[in-house]
Amino acid sequence: MSLNEHDAAASGLMDVEVTPPPPQIVDVLGPVLAEVVVKRNQSKYDFIKVRVWVEDHVYVLSRYLLCRALVSAKINSRDAVQISLDLKRTLVDLNLTDIAQEQFEDFLYKTMQVFGYGEPQISCYRMMSSFHRNRVPLLIMLAGTACIGKSTLATKLADRLNLSSVLQTDLIFELMCNFSGQDKTSYITTEFPSTDELIVEYQKECEIVRKGVKSDIDKCLKDGKSLIIEGLHIDPRLYQKTIGAAEKGSKASCAGIVVPFLLTLDESDHRNFMTNSPDPRYRGDQNAVGFRNLQDLQDYLVDHGKEDGMLPFTEIRINLHSFHDTLDLLHDVVLKRIEEVFESEKAA
Repeated sequence: MSLNEHDAAASGLMDVEVTPPPPQIVDVLGPVLAEVVVKRNQSKYDFIKVRVWVEDHVYVLSRYLLCRALVSAKINSRDAVQISLDLKRTLVDLNLTDIAQEQFEDFLYKTMQVFGYGEPQISCYRMMSSFHRNRVPLLIMLAGTACIGKSTLATKLADRLNLSSVLQTDLIFELMCNFSGQDKTSYITTEFPSTDELIVEYQKECEIVRKGVKSDIDKCLKDGKSLIIEGLHIDPRLYQKTIGAAEKGSKASCAGIVVPFLLTLDESDHRNFMTNSPDPRYRGDQNAVGFRNLQDLQDYLVDHGKEDGMLPFTEIRINLHSFHDTLDLLHDVVLKRIEEVFESEKAA
């Protein structure tokens, strides 16, 4: 018969996780009332720690971190929250507050099966756990013209994959211009004499950004970091060596996993997106000029795949009516690439 968790905590048999009220609530309600509100919203299972042992090392089970790990393996976010809660509830009810990693995983997989997730999802979770545990370098690039939703997708993809670093090339370019004193070109308001001159100016700016992100890419691939780089100033032609290093041979974990995307948007959707954008830059009198410039840049980026000897970025057409579908496509490609690397290492 399992011990009552509150009696166990009071007698010192189990550690209690004390969650202090957030400062904002304390400021509004005062410390006493804030503590009452927080306790009312907590599950009784939040008061007990579950220790998971990996040989001689131990960590305390975090439902939040487990939920993030499940989402990275393509488990529905609502199911992930419930799986992590049900798992801890089961372990506490069985008085398994000190448990070996193997036994913990066995309970986790059985809980996943209760929610309808089978061997494919379990294998994916194992793969992503190994990926994070071994600190495999992962570089994701999201190229594409401006005002198509790259920043939103990058942030949401990072959240899904449990990654913390998103680097925006717009910020890098602005910093580089501030240091060098170079003027920034506005592709929204500038009328170029020809498309060729537009492309030449764009290429110059992309080369500046390429120098600016070099140290971040090197650190990512050498130190086992994970990084998403997104923005207008990513020309696939300037990243061929980075992609090629990850493509060569089976020792991909040494060079890192590089997943390059080219995000595109249908012309009519792009026009509507710019017209309805909350950013006033895209809704001014120069909207027609800016739209044409950005479409020309998109055509230039897409054409890189037609050039001889070029390693193409994976083109993903954004679905404006469902960012979730686009996010699923990106997530699937990243998981597939990680799986290819792990399979090649097993075969080596």
